[in-house]
Amino acid sequence: MEKKFTSKRAIAGVFANALNLLAEGTPKHQQQTAYLAYRMANELGYPEEDRIEIIWDALMYDVGSVILPVPAEGKEYSFQELSAAGLNIVGDVNQLQFVRRMFQAGQAEQQGDPAYEVLSKEARFAEIIDLSRRVSKLLRQDDAALNQVEDICETISNKAGKELQTWAVECFLRVAKIEFIWMDLLHQPEVVLTYIPDGMDLSLDESIQLARFMSRVIDFRSSYTAAHSVGVAVSSVRLAEIMGMSEDECKMMLIAGYVHDIGKLKVPKNILEKGDKLTDEEFNVVKEYAYYTHLLLKDLPGFEQIGRWAALHHEKLNGYGYPFGLRAKDIPMGAQILAVADMFSALGEARAYRQSVEKEGVMKALAESIEKGAVSGYIVELMLKNFDDIFTIRDEEVRKESARYYASLVDTEE
Repeated sequence: MEKKFTSKRAIAGVFANALNLLAEGTPKHQQQTAYLAYRMANELGYPEEDRIEIIWDALMYDVGSVILPVPAEGKEYSFQELSAAGLNIVGDVNQLQFVRRMFQAGQAEQQGDPAYEVLSKEARFAEIIDLSRRVSKLLRQDDAALNQVEDICETISNKAGKELQTWAVECFLRVAKIEFIWMDLLHQPEVVLTYIPDGMDLSLDESIQLARFMSRVIDFRSSYTAAHSVGVAVSSVRLAEIMGMSEDECKMMLIAGYVHDIGKLKVPKNILEKGDKLTDEEFNVVKEYAYYTHLLLKDLPGFEQIGRWAALHHEKLNGYGYPFGLRAKDIPMGAQILAVADMFSALGEARAYRQSVEKEGVMKALAESIEKGAVSGYIVELMLKNFDDIFTIRDEEVRKESARYYASLVDTEE
């Protein structure tokens, strides 16, 4: 039996908190959406297995939004648009196949596909979640929940038979009569995660799949970073292998590479894609993302080492890195490997403010970073000695992930 590494419940919490970084003004949007969707599914008599499924569906419902342009004020993307983009992000991740079916239902409905009838449960879940998302965005933090119920119910009722299915609105109105649900929704919607069975129920290999999925959510926000985390991950693993790390440590390094930029979801897209030098104020925004990576991963069971490696990849041996300003003796080897792999990958990628750097330029930049006391000379030496091998491995994975990203854009436009 494969050894279990971490917890689905805990992973769900990390995903929710990470995606909340994208939801301005609604700090618990993902949990609120999942909580209300769960309550509506319960009202409709769905069994426990389905109610747990709708929690995951709700947390993942709008992952496709990371690919889509920022909508005009007052515009909401339809589920058909979100599902088209979301399909390629979820991909073939076994742990999220029920989410994939929900996205397929959205596409089948749009195309008049007979498969839509087969996916009717998933389609109904999408309707429930769509309504729940709207309620979350209407619920304000600056007033008692019960003071808002009447206005929210009226707003949702006015959309029945138009933007929302009548049966879903009727179900919501029944649930809305239960006062404590509104209090949970406003003050502790994260309680919904306790409805997912607890325990160490994900293997290391299963965790790798989910981390690969999360890397797409992180990177697909911009064409400039569409395959960055994949490049860092496979480059880090190859360095770890050369340095003699164990098989499990190399798998953990792969995960760390996939999620090392998870805190970057907090950085506005206009800063990520700025075509000029960042101002000091903008760079301070960027510097905070490594701290958000730390916050998101620090309490995830099984990820104790992974979280430190990921969060500390911008620390420098000379103490001038961020976010903690650590010196060499306090920076774990995994983080030092990630730092070199991150430089290697980033320099080889085009950015809004520069073209990709050729091999000689990458090698020169890595060597200069040693002179400045920023990175490990030993690791850089291994990188330079194995440059072509690592480049080939990275290039193959980057090409595959870039193809997935551009396929997502095509699907969205159709």
